[in-house]
Amino acid sequence: MKKHDKHPKLIRPAGDQYARTDVALLGSTCAVMDPLIEEWAQALSKSYRTLSVIGVHGETAEAKSLQVGEKRFSTSFSAWSEYDERIQRSEFDVALVNGNHYPAARQIVFVDPKKSGTLERRREQLTDILAVVVCPGADGMPDWLSETVKAQDGEVILCRLEKASTAVLPLLNHVLSTRVPALNALILTGGKSIRMGTRKADLVYRTNGETEGARMARLCNDLLPGRVHISVADADQPTIAGFPNLADRFLGLGPAGAISSAFLSDPNAAWLVLACDLPLLEKSHLEQLIEGRDARKFATAYQLASQPFPEPLVAIYEPRAYARLLQFLGMGYSCPRKVLINSEVKILETADEAAFRNANTPEDRAGILKMLV
Repeated sequence: MKKHDKHPKLIRPAGDQYARTDVALLGSTCAVMDPLIEEWAQALSKSYRTLSVIGVHGETAEAKSLQVGEKRFSTSFSAWSEYDERIQRSEFDVALVNGNHYPAARQIVFVDPKKSGTLERRREQLTDILAVVVCPGADGMPDWLSETVKAQDGEVILCRLEKASTAVLPLLNHVLSTRVPALNALILTGGKSIRMGTRKADLVYRTNGETEGARMARLCNDLLPGRVHISVADADQPTIAGFPNLADRFLGLGPAGAISSAFLSDPNAAWLVLACDLPLLEKSHLEQLIEGRDARKFATAYQLASQPFPEPLVAIYEPRAYARLLQFLGMGYSCPRKVLINSEVKILETADEAAFRNANTPEDRAGILKMLV
């Protein structure tokens, strides 16, 4: 009998419990490890969104507080589950965790005579050791830990406690640099093109006969080979230059629906979103966008020097922007520019106004054709 799937299968965002990458410090006292957690979190925050997860020792926070400008928010609401942790993990690139209280996917192990018995009792939590830190009074790794380390794939850093920051911080930076989300491209061709009167992706502006949809896809593929997708309203629509279609699954919501559909298909990638009605935009503009990308932000976007707002359809949206887009949709806002204006975004200011000139009407097209002669 065929198994019945009650719910549709969705691709789940990758990540650990608290962030995209969780690292636990365990094996010494909280008095030794908690200050290192805060020191390393502060250092890593220059390049990554960081979170520290430590335990409490009898004290209880009376309320949760946040100050933004002159506003101070405070609540005693405390409902929380493991799924709340997974929801908030999209905000953070790395979580440094006190492993004496909570396990994590990767570990920095401290060899401390004061906690040797406790560490050995947690040996089943040692699944991916990145470094071993030897505390004062310890001669080195105990035999059981040496065997565990040898059984692992990859190199494990060994250092003394006084050299821990010098040895471990470069290691953490290297690990995190390998986990920056890959970048896909999404060419938006699903609009109704009511003002133009025909699909803008099929228009030709250059003597080589290449359509704008194909040109945009080619430019992106030169920079992101094999990672280009064409956003379409209808899954059965013919492909453009052989690039795969990505059908809209958030119907009637315009570009915000197309971007959300891209994240639904691959929530672990960042998406370079590009409108198909920018005939003067060239490969160099996309190169600058990719080079200027800041993966710590929700997005990286161009902004014309003469305009107060970013361009939402020549922009890179990071995976954490997916939840942000859905939150705005839930509040009744389907404008991606509004999402960017009200989110933490890397802005690339440009004075090249012509390159971002849209062709929305036949008159717009005629004017741009004159510029290309």
